[in-house]
Amino acid sequence: MTWLGLWEIGAAEEVVMDYRFSVDEDAFRGEVKEFLRGAIPEDWDYDPFELTGETWDFAKEFTKKLASKGWVAPAWPKEYGGQGMGYMKQVVLSEELAYSRAPNTALIGVTYAGPTIIVYGNEEQKQQFIPGITSGDIVWCQGYSERNAGSDIAWLQRRAVRDGDDYVILTGASSWLGQTRTRRNTRGSATSSRQWTLRASA
Repeated sequence: MTWLGLWEIGAAEEVVMDYRFSVDEDAFRGEVKEFLRGAIPEDWDYDPFELTGETWDFAKEFTKKLASKGWVAPAWPKEYGGQGMGYMKQVVLSEELAYSRAPNTALIGVTYAGPTIIVYGNEEQKQQFIPGITSGDIVWCQGYSERNAGSDIAWLQRRAVRDGDDYVILTGASSWLGQTRTRRNTRGSATSSRQWTLRASA
């Protein structure tokens, strides 16, 4: 039989995809909707990525409520404060949060800092940093973006040298500090454990 013959046989087979959510997933969607109705005001209509003042305070409070449900980092293993949630329930949760324009002050901690620490960090670092992310107590920030490089690390011009146990920034300047109430120029220094401490300057 030729390859064409095999293709013809395969093409003749009918493949039906079922895109419906399962009963369990639909029930979970109902749970999320009910939670959001009680947690987000009906007149909430703010950009979740542009929060200041009262909206930032509300966002932090809302993130704590998410944390009480284990929904800040739902896919993370339970030992790290997650739910070990499957893909489709993650889709359901993400959809409903997006429909409600729900804020989330744990964004950078969940998407960047936390996974890096879970995969590459030692046990001491995991115990020190991970609980604060999933509880909503600690807000992680991204402070390395530059005007001519954006967040492309390969093009950053800022340089640091080791000074004893620390790194000292010698040249360059960051343009903004992501996931904070105000965006200002930042300066940073790193300890020997590579924990970055950011000091904002007006």
